[in-house]
Amino acid sequence: MEDYVDVFRASLKRCLASEDFLRHFYHRLMASSEEIRQKFENTDLDRQARVLEDSLYLLTVAAQSSRSGEEVSPAWREMSRLAKVHSRDQLDIRPGLYDLWLHCLLDAARGNDPEFTPEIEECWRKTLAIGIDFLRSKYETGE
Repeated sequence: MEDYVDVFRASLKRCLASEDFLRHFYHRLMASSEEIRQKFENTDLDRQARVLEDSLYLLTVAAQSSRSGEEVSPAWREMSRLAKVHSRDQLDIRPGLYDLWLHCLLDAARGNDPEFTPEIEECWRKTLAIGIDFLRSKYETGE
């Protein structure tokens, strides 16, 4: 079987080929929680959709890169920046909100990737878990 990140990347590409993917995701995300709606209250969602697309590719690269040893990859330097922005001191994206985010993202993928299967869903989960776990771990300190 292909590497799980490659399977994720191929599925993401199919999803992004659909105009409805990101719109579906944000519709589901906003409907999932009043807390989330408030976080996005003054957000330009078209711009945010482009940021999300970039972030998904960043999570892909981070899942394939080392964050240990002497040389920290550029992807992990960017992940550290994102962790700081999402920490308690800035956007205050508490760890539990990532569960809703992932649920809504998977729902959107399921509805927009015509090849989506439980096996592909597992590849999404494994790929994204690396970055999500990192963001959660930095919530209190941002470091």
